[in-house]
Amino acid sequence: MSRMAALPRGIAFSAGVAVLVLSGCADRVSEPRPPRAAQSALRDDAAPIGESTASVRWSAITRDFISAKTGTAKPNAVAAFRAFAYLSLAQYRAVLAAEDAHGPPPHASPQGAVAAASAVVLSALFPDDAAFFGSRLQLEESEVTASEKAQSAFAAGETVGRAIAAQVVELARSDHFDDVWTGTVPAGPGHWSSDFDPPRAPQTPLLGQMRPFFMESGNQFRPGPPPAFGSAEFLAALEEVREFSDNRTPDQLRIAQFWALTTGSLSVGFWNEEASNRIERYHLNERRAAHALALVHMAAMDAAIACYDAKYTYWFIRPYRADPAITTPIGRPNHPSYPSSHACTSAAAATVLASLFPADAAQLAQMADEAGESRLYAGIHYRFDKDAGLHIGRQVAALALRRQGEDPEEER
Repeated sequence: MSRMAALPRGIAFSAGVAVLVLSGCADRVSEPRPPRAAQSALRDDAAPIGESTASVRWSAITRDFISAKTGTAKPNAVAAFRAFAYLSLAQYRAVLAAEDAHGPPPHASPQGAVAAASAVVLSALFPDDAAFFGSRLQLEESEVTASEKAQSAFAAGETVGRAIAAQVVELARSDHFDDVWTGTVPAGPGHWSSDFDPPRAPQTPLLGQMRPFFMESGNQFRPGPPPAFGSAEFLAALEEVREFSDNRTPDQLRIAQFWALTTGSLSVGFWNEEASNRIERYHLNERRAAHALALVHMAAMDAAIACYDAKYTYWFIRPYRADPAITTPIGRPNHPSYPSSHACTSAAAATVLASLFPADAAQLAQMADEAGESRLYAGIHYRFDKDAGLHIGRQVAALALRRQGEDPEEER
């Protein structure tokens, strides 16, 4: 089987330069494809011990960038998930393109391709900070001092990475993330309402219509409705949250506050760091590192899309609005309760990572469960929010892992 024939339908190559196109389904972005099934992520031809891959380095740059932002300049959690999804998609496709680029030496450096792709995508997503990302790319260029050949290879990689990034940027511009909502918040018993005075528009009410990466559409994994407001099942779930609120232990408070993740690099930064740490611990090479990050972040973004599709289908009331005696030791999210977005994205990221790093599966599952449970301790979610969110995240992760494909030729 030829290398080109093995590539997924979302990637085409021409004249040694990768050209990114949409798959046959106009509402979905083609998935990343690993060299082999995800369970075999560890390899003996991995990066040397102590060396960070370019995708991991640029992940850290992005985390630090988001962490440094404050106030209105800081992206919200969803926008941050989207940024990492497109960043890691560009990184992985840049690696594949660099490895497939043909022509006379010097051959394109995958590290140069990843660096340039990262800088271009991040500059497009955060245009006010384009100079910062450009300076980081220049710094990497200056650090390539091994030989003139290495410098030429890095420059060739940059050319490939910029071509890939330009295509990924176009995908981002057409994904409907920035569509303007003109609807109204439904009124009545059991419906969510803003906690702000005066009320603010809900956060990203059209996210469910964003073009996903793996799913066919945002409603592909839409759960059934939550328990009817005022029903026995609902009242039992509300009472559980009230019980946590009235008797919150120091450990439960710690867990609620730890998983709030509203500062620093946010939820996506937490899961990116978990992925990056494992990539370095198990010494994955550049291609496998970029693939792991792409799979994690694209699945997490799809889980967010699916989650918000359900949130704005049901517009369900938060526990502390149903029972004002419930206290909330963390901030109150500006979007409906059902399902829990923390549970959705954490389950997706943890499930993908568990497949890539099976020795850590139990720990990762526990982390996702605790992320979901923390929202009950915080008084902002019901147990059925958590359960539905975990189910969505696991479904999205399973889809992502099924759609990766397998290419034994790339192992040679």
